[in-house]
Amino acid sequence: MAKEINVTIENKLVLEKRDMNVYHHSTRSAHMISHDSSITLPLKSALEDDYLHISIVSGPGRLEGNCVVNIPSWVDFELSSAGDATVSHSGDRTLLKIPPGPAIWQLRMTRAVSSLIDNPSDLVTIGDDQLEHL
Repeated sequence: MAKEINVTIENKLVLEKRDMNVYHHSTRSAHMISHDSSITLPLKSALEDDYLHISIVSGPGRLEGNCVVNIPSWVDFELSSAGDATVSHSGDRTLLKIPPGPAIWQLRMTRAVSSLIDNPSDLVTIGDDQLEHL
């Protein structure tokens, strides 16, 4: 099992053209990711008090379409959203679908101590509804 996993966060909000804020707790670093860009950060276990906090830049205006967040199934997460988000699980991925409305959702991701992950890297994609299949 890997001590840390390199998590790539991709901002695929091409239609909305929104930036994402990403905070990495163990390094105390904050990053802004423009639409159609990505960043890779090492995620340690929750036992080591590490997490990633992802939020969408709130302005200007509301989100016009659904926003889909595609995360690995080994992720423990908390999502706060102004609307009713839906969660679906398929194989080794979990999809969070956030409905149109105020752009004020936040996602906190951690890696459980007991998660058995052999792969040293994984991907988180935040995108428009048309990219749900990612």
